[in-house]
Amino acid sequence: MFSHRRYVPAAAMACCLGAAASGPASATSPKEGQWWAEGMGITRSLSISKGEGVRVCVVDTGVDAKHPDLAGVKFVDGTDLSGKGAPDGLKPLDGHGTAMTVNIVGNGQSGLLGAAPNSDIISVTVPSRSEHKSTSQPIEGTAIKHCVDKGAKVISVSRSGGATHKIDAVEYAQKKDVVVVGSSGNDGVEGDISWGANFGTISVSGVDENNQLDPRANFGAPVTRANGDKITMGVALCGPYAKSAKPEVGVPQAVPGGGYTNSDGTSIATSVVAGVVAAVRAKYPQMDAANVVNRVLKTAKKSGEGAVPTPQCGWGVVDAYAALTADVPPVAANPLGQLGDDCVDGTRDVKGVRSMGEWDPEFKPTCSATGLNAEPAGILNDKRVWIGGGLGTAAVIGVVLAVIFGRRRQH
Repeated sequence: MFSHRRYVPAAAMACCLGAAASGPASATSPKEGQWWAEGMGITRSLSISKGEGVRVCVVDTGVDAKHPDLAGVKFVDGTDLSGKGAPDGLKPLDGHGTAMTVNIVGNGQSGLLGAAPNSDIISVTVPSRSEHKSTSQPIEGTAIKHCVDKGAKVISVSRSGGATHKIDAVEYAQKKDVVVVGSSGNDGVEGDISWGANFGTISVSGVDENNQLDPRANFGAPVTRANGDKITMGVALCGPYAKSAKPEVGVPQAVPGGGYTNSDGTSIATSVVAGVVAAVRAKYPQMDAANVVNRVLKTAKKSGEGAVPTPQCGWGVVDAYAALTADVPPVAANPLGQLGDDCVDGTRDVKGVRSMGEWDPEFKPTCSATGLNAEPAGILNDKRVWIGGGLGTAAVIGVVLAVIFGRRRQH
């Protein structure tokens, strides 16, 4: 029996964890309920890579670094953007940030096992979703930029919603060769995935232990191109959401104070995928972000209906061991696409996107010279990406340049 075991209401686990706990785990230890350690190849993968030397930035509600599952973890360059945390990011506002961090770097000695237990953690404390209701504030964008500036190679954001104010920060991360991983959300809604607008980001949904999409997880949707073809956009990968949805059975998650609760959600899936990405970055330190993303995608186990990427799980369910060991040909660009300031496609009114990758290989925008190489002048709050039709190329470029010029004068 795990000596620190106790349970708290899952309501303390905000954001992209499920709203209600399914009660204390029936297993005699948290590790016994961690089905994804075996099911997603993590147990085998740790003999090859534990994420050594990789900085993973956790944008969440602060971390209890004294949790037994985090013993030995190196915490570096954290910060507080909530106004209620500690300057080093190690004061938990609720249980969410601690749980996500354990899923990434848990030592597994008697509790939960992380996918990259030897990674270093940058904890950036932000308000919980219940406190931070306005999507007009660029707090996640500011957090992401801090992560990049402090040397993170992977950024885990187990939060959905508010896509537009994160776009410039994600573009900044991409230019610095950083992989960003984000949650799809827990509303069971088709196509309502804010990270889908952030091309190049790994948007994560969740499955049960049978690798089937949990009905509470948001998933992708077909989008009609101008020529009438339909493409699937949204979820890139799936990780663990719960043990099962019918009957509802959650999974153990760490909480501040050394205990555990049962919960579920795409937050869990996101943090696990982020840990796998960190393990890959440690195993292949010379590999750029585009090829790291490609390796994790192309070694996933297909889940969902239709051709890959499927609406349910994109390229599939993450497989840590395969991601580290498979023979994956190199690619020249991120298969999930790339953001690009001053990039426009006048035929479909798409702005700020350099590539849609394998979501839509026919997408061919026009990008200005500054858009390809310049550093962002600041975190803008409302640059938007959408697919439609109508405006001519010249008109779109004129509008984009006018907006960018006006806002940069304000900065």
